[in-house]
Amino acid sequence: MNLHWVDWTIVGTLLSLLIAITLYVNRSIRSVADFLAANRMAGRYLLAVSGGFGGAITLIATWEMVYKAGLPTQWWGMMSIPVGLIMSLTGFVIFRFRQTRALTLAQFFEVRYSRAFRFYAGSLCWISGIFNYGIFPAVTARFIIYFFGLPQAFTVQGIEVSMFPAVMLAYLSIALFIACAGGQVSIILTDFFQGILLMLIFLFLMFFLLYSFSWNDIMAGLQIAPAGQSMINPFKTSQVADFNVWYFLIGVFAAILNTRAWQGHSGYNASAKTPHEAVMAGIIGSWRTVASGLCMLLIPLAAYAVLHLPGFSAIAAPIQAEIAKITDPMIQSQMTVPLFLTHILPVGVMGLFAATIVACAISCDDTYLHAWGTIFVQDVYMPLRNRPIEPKRHMLLLRFSICGVAAFGFVFSMLFPLKDFIVMYFALTGAIYLGGAGSVILGGLYWKRGTTAAAWTSLTVGTILAFGGILIQQLWPAYLAPALLQIWPDTTWLIQSKMKFPINGQIIFFIAMITSVTSYVLVSLLGPKRVYDMDKLLHRGKYAVKQDVVAQDEAKSLNVKFNWHKVIGISKSFTRFDKFIAWATFWKSMGFWFLFVIGTILCLTTDWITDAIWCEIWWWKLVAFSVVLGTLCTIWLAIGGIRDAISLFRDLATEKIDEHDDGFVSEKDKQSIIKEEIDK
Repeated sequence: MNLHWVDWTIVGTLLSLLIAITLYVNRSIRSVADFLAANRMAGRYLLAVSGGFGGAITLIATWEMVYKAGLPTQWWGMMSIPVGLIMSLTGFVIFRFRQTRALTLAQFFEVRYSRAFRFYAGSLCWISGIFNYGIFPAVTARFIIYFFGLPQAFTVQGIEVSMFPAVMLAYLSIALFIACAGGQVSIILTDFFQGILLMLIFLFLMFFLLYSFSWNDIMAGLQIAPAGQSMINPFKTSQVADFNVWYFLIGVFAAILNTRAWQGHSGYNASAKTPHEAVMAGIIGSWRTVASGLCMLLIPLAAYAVLHLPGFSAIAAPIQAEIAKITDPMIQSQMTVPLFLTHILPVGVMGLFAATIVACAISCDDTYLHAWGTIFVQDVYMPLRNRPIEPKRHMLLLRFSICGVAAFGFVFSMLFPLKDFIVMYFALTGAIYLGGAGSVILGGLYWKRGTTAAAWTSLTVGTILAFGGILIQQLWPAYLAPALLQIWPDTTWLIQSKMKFPINGQIIFFIAMITSVTSYVLVSLLGPKRVYDMDKLLHRGKYAVKQDVVAQDEAKSLNVKFNWHKVIGISKSFTRFDKFIAWATFWKSMGFWFLFVIGTILCLTTDWITDAIWCEIWWWKLVAFSVVLGTLCTIWLAIGGIRDAISLFRDLATEKIDEHDDGFVSEKDKQSIIKEEIDK
C-alpha cells in the first residue's frame, strides 16, 4: 500500500467527522422543503464554498485534459469570460422565464407545450443525468485503488473478492448516507466542511509543488511537446485533436444555447435565503478557486515534466513501470497523474491528499445522488399525479429514489467500459438532454411560431444523436471499424482510427445541438401555421401582473439613463461591501479577458510573443496572481462560511413548517394566484 498509518489516520478522521456532522444535522430535518432545499435558508458563503467543487472525477478529468493539451486549454477557456456578463446584462432567458411565472422549468414546458411533453422532457433530463453520473463510481474507485495502492482483490472467509466493487460500495454508502439522512442540509454542511478542507490542502499543495519543482523545470518539460502540439503556446496546437480551440468554442456555444437547462445542482439552486444571496454566492464562488485552480494545473504539468525530462528519469522509471502494468489505454490515461503523485508526496502529505480524494468523491456524489433522485420524484413522478403527496410518504419516496440512483451508478460502473476521455463522455451523456433542450427553451420563450411538434422533434433528435454517438464509440473498435475495414481495407482514415472513433464527444454534442435547432425551426415553419399567444405566456398586455409591470417599467427606464452598476447586475440590494466584491470580480474577469483578446490579436498578426514570453505570461497569470489571493480568499471564505453554518442551524430550528411547500402546483392554485394578482 502507498499509505502510511499516519495517512490512514488522516483519512479515517475525515470520514468520522463527516458521519458525525450528518448524524447531528439529521435532527434538523422536519419537512420536505428542508430535505429538498434546506428550506431556502443557506447563506452566500456557505453556498459559495459547498456548491462549487467537483468530485474526484473532476480532478481526474481536468488532469487528463491538461496532461494531454497543457496550458493552451486555459487560454481558450478564457474566451468564455464575457458570456456570463452578457447574460447578466441582457437577462437572457432568465428575464423571460421569470415573466412566465412558472415555478420550475418542467412547469414552463407544460404551459408552453403540453403536459405530455413536460413528462417527456423531465424523463430525458433525469435519464441524461443518471447516465452522466453513471461512470462516477467507477472512475473514483479506480482512482482510490491506484492512489492508495490497494490490491486488486482480497480474501474473505476463503473467498476472493474484487477490490473494485468493494471500494465503490464503501464510498457510495457514505455519500448515500449523507444524502438520505439529512437531505440538502447535510449535503450543504458536509460539503462546506470538505470544501474548506480542500481549499486548505490545495493551498498547502500549491506551495509544496512550487517548492519541489521549479517553474523553469515545468516549462522545460512542456517545451518538448511535438510540433503542432504545443503545451505552452495556444497558437501552435494545430495537431491537437481533442482539446483544441474548437472544443472550447463548442463549449461557449453550448453555454449560451443551454442557459438554465442542466439540473445537476438543483438542490443548491433553490437553497439560498434570498435571490440576492444566490447572486452573491455565485459572485463570491469565483474567488474560491484561485488557489485550488492553480494546484489542479500544477499537478499534471509537473507530472508531464517528470515523465518527459531526462533529468527526472530516476523518479519517472518506477512511475512508468506502474503505468505500463495497466492494460486498458483509457485507464492508463486517467491514472497517469495519480500514480505520479504517489511517488512524490511524503508521509502526511499523502494522507492529506488521500483525504482530498475521499472528500471530493463524497462531496460530488452526495450532491448528484440527491439532485437526480429528487428530480425523478419532483419532475417525473409528481406531474403524473393530480394531488400532492403526504409529507412522510413524500420523504420516503425521495430517499428511495436517491437509493435507486446510487444502485444504478454502481451497476452501470461495473458494466460500462469507458472508451473516451471523461470530459468527452460528459459531453455525450449531457447531449441526451442538452442536445435538444436549449432549442426547446429558447424557442418557447422567444419565438411565437414554435410548436409542440417542433419541441418533440427537437428534443428527440438530440437524444437519438447523443445515444447514437455513445453506441458508435462503444462498438467502433470491436465491431464497426473491423467490419468497415473488410469492405474498404485500404482506407487511410479507417486504419488510423480503428481503435477509436474519429469524432469525439464534443463534436457529436455540437452536431446534436445544431441538428436540434434546425429541426425546431423547420418543423415549426413547415407544419400548421400556429401562432402562440406570447403575451399570455409572458403576462404582457391584458394578461399583465401588477408586480411584473413595475419591474418592466423600471427595466425600460434603465435604457434611458445608462448606469454602470446595472451593467454588472448591481441593484439596491447590494451593500457597500457587496458592490466592492462585484466590481472586483468584474475587473478581475475582464482583465483576464482583455489579456486574452490582446494576446490573440498579437499572435495572429505578429511573431512577437515567443514561447519564452508565453512562459512569463503563464507565471504571472497562474503563480504570482494565485499565491497571494489564494491565501487571503481561503481565510475569508472559511470565516464567512462558519458564520453562515451557525445561522442555518438557528434558522432551521425556529422556522415554522409549511407542509404544502413540497413543489406540487395544481392548475387551480396557479389560476387562483394569477387571478388574485391581476385583481390587485
